[in-house]
Amino acid sequence: MKLFIILLYALAGFVNTFGCCYMMRFVYRWKIRSFALFSLLMSLPTLLWALVPALMGRAVPGIDEHLMAAVYIPVIWLAVTDRSVRSLAASASGYIFAAYISIIMTYPVNLLISLFKGDGRLQSIVIMLSGSVVSLLLVIFIGRIARSSISEPMSVGNVIFIGLLAFFTGDLLTMSVPDATSQMSSNEMINAAAMSLLALAFIVISVLMNVKLTESRYYSTLNSVNESYLNSQKDYYEMKQHSDTEIRRIRHDMKNHLICIRDLAAKGKYEELESYIDEISSAVSEAASLIHTGSGIIDAIVNEKAALAKKAHVRFEWEGTVSGLNISAVDSCTLVSNLLDNALEACDKVDVDKRYILLSFRRSEHFILMSCENSAARVVELSDGRPLSTKSNKFEHGFGLENIERCVKKYGGHLDLSSYEGENSAVFIAEAVFPLEMD
Repeated sequence: MKLFIILLYALAGFVNTFGCCYMMRFVYRWKIRSFALFSLLMSLPTLLWALVPALMGRAVPGIDEHLMAAVYIPVIWLAVTDRSVRSLAASASGYIFAAYISIIMTYPVNLLISLFKGDGRLQSIVIMLSGSVVSLLLVIFIGRIARSSISEPMSVGNVIFIGLLAFFTGDLLTMSVPDATSQMSSNEMINAAAMSLLALAFIVISVLMNVKLTESRYYSTLNSVNESYLNSQKDYYEMKQHSDTEIRRIRHDMKNHLICIRDLAAKGKYEELESYIDEISSAVSEAASLIHTGSGIIDAIVNEKAALAKKAHVRFEWEGTVSGLNISAVDSCTLVSNLLDNALEACDKVDVDKRYILLSFRRSEHFILMSCENSAARVVELSDGRPLSTKSNKFEHGFGLENIERCVKKYGGHLDLSSYEGENSAVFIAEAVFPLEMD
């Protein structure tokens, strides 16, 4: 019997951890690694919690949820997440949600199990484990709804709200009714089960509303990005039409230009000849100045930003193509727009003669590097590769950085930021490395 109880403890540890990781992955939409195998390994602490006292001839202790949370949350954060502050919030919220839903569900389970007689200690463990299993099924149900609704990670605020919602609702319930494993009368069991089901309904409805709110916010952002892209595309085609018209005009007049050049050369008017050729060259360069990166979407964005740079007296240069890079239209717009908007904002704080932006795309056998370099008013202070979030230096590159990083990580890439003092001004460089899909 004792061995059976120990195995039930191990199963409870697996179920709670798996429920937490499932919540993070499919409701919060956080990227985590190999959580099924990890959940299996994380059943070992709960197993040891029961096994050690049993080997010493003592009674198997009950599970202290608060102590388990103090152990499991840091391990989940370190083992399967990216170890950021955001993922720490998700780890804590996911575990708290899974654990407290499990506690809430022990009351209806207790009512059902009370119909059968059995060993009191075993009955308590079965109640605990059954509550965990029902909690996991509920998390999977919510996750399936969320998977069909949203594809972007929830905000940290929404994640924390869900965890606190389960925590306070579960605490209020446990303060209002006796412990589920204690002796209760039939009426007390019925009342406790009814209250727990109401609490559960409240939590589920709140979480689903949160999911719908995230979905609504995502599509609102999507519409905004699409509108920005369409405007950029319209401006791009207007510039292209103007460029094509200018090229046709120059080509039409080329015969006359050649006659003038021959006449000036024959008369030895070399200064006038040089000036005339420079004028024609300038007209040709201006007409053929459209940027071609290999992606119509990125062409539209880059040409629009290049036009803005010209108006702001910012020297804009580019090199390379993005051939082979497979990124959606929305993410291309978000990534390139934010990179160039940040660069333009930084240049606005620099003396006119020092303003420049260099956008480059370089390709190797397995990767594409997208780099945006620009002048800045001062060297940007970085911590762990990211700008420090203090008022003194939360400038140029703070806005939109999260959107840039989200797009890069979405495609398995990596974002590097650097800043240093250049010859004429401070320099800021944002480099996004994307793996190429192999055939």
